[in-house]
Amino acid sequence: MITTRRQFGKSVLAGVSVFAIGGAKARAAGGGTIRLGYLYPNLTTLAYGIAEHIGAYKDAGFKVEAQRFTSGQTVEGIQSLFRGDLDVYYGGGPESVRLNSRLVESGKGAALAVISGSNPGHTNFVLSNKLQPKSFDELVGKSLRIGVSSPSSDHLALFRGWLTTDKKMTTKTLGWQFLSVEGGNMPTALLTDQIDGFLHSEPTTSLAIMNKAGHLFMSASRGDFGANPPPMTFMASSRDFLSKNGDLVRSFMKATQSANDFYKKSSKEEMIPIISKWSGTKPDVLDVAYTRINPTLAMSHEQAQKWWDFVGKPMVERGELSSKMDPFRDIFDLEFQV
Repeated sequence: MITTRRQFGKSVLAGVSVFAIGGAKARAAGGGTIRLGYLYPNLTTLAYGIAEHIGAYKDAGFKVEAQRFTSGQTVEGIQSLFRGDLDVYYGGGPESVRLNSRLVESGKGAALAVISGSNPGHTNFVLSNKLQPKSFDELVGKSLRIGVSSPSSDHLALFRGWLTTDKKMTTKTLGWQFLSVEGGNMPTALLTDQIDGFLHSEPTTSLAIMNKAGHLFMSASRGDFGANPPPMTFMASSRDFLSKNGDLVRSFMKATQSANDFYKKSSKEEMIPIISKWSGTKPDVLDVAYTRINPTLAMSHEQAQKWWDFVGKPMVERGELSSKMDPFRDIFDLEFQV
């Protein structure tokens, strides 16, 4: 079942008092355990998979208790973090920001903080082979059915940001339908003409191409959604947990970010078997997808500002976020990174 933003908003406002209980529950982690929720099996959380593979957490002397959330379950992951059932959540970005916005608007302080990000440039727009436009403008006004993993999809957020910033239009102007489709089902839905395209990342994109269901029309990795796209996958934690377990979180981030150096120094031939084993994605698919995979976990102040300017501000303009929101007071706290 897809949880809508409206359903989530009700649960957030009803659950503000629950967070205090969750915060107490969330805190005795001091023994060296991080309860991590992460999206799987798409490749957006690959930094965690690499860190796990190289034994970074064991070497650092603490344990990670991991819980998987499938594509489209970012709302559920953020709910678990908000309730105190998780210490850290690693997945799509916009929903943690929406949660904080609702709290700020209701007079509460922002409960969550984004502590890092990954996957700049991982959004792809795949179209059915029956559609072969030479430019984006040819698609404006057509009755297209576009699959997204959920209404809170970070790919949809980036697309809307680009649409507002670069094209000076909205999704209403397009006249398209955006339909919730689980990422793993998108290639089949495209092949069987249930949708006309989708916005998603790897390996969904390459699976669609290899099965001749569609073609890559636009890719953030090529700059099609603007130059130097910001990280779109966020690592978030509760501010309560961060205040009580700062050293543990810094150790966790240091261990996880050790995957960055390992990835950079490893060849494609070395990385593909590792990624395949962790994600279950076949090596031939990864071979096609590899140039569109960037698992580096890091977010600078400039990248956070870029996310706010490109994605956050358009969300404010559409009424999705409170105008009271300040990015470095209510969203980002990047001091826990290496």
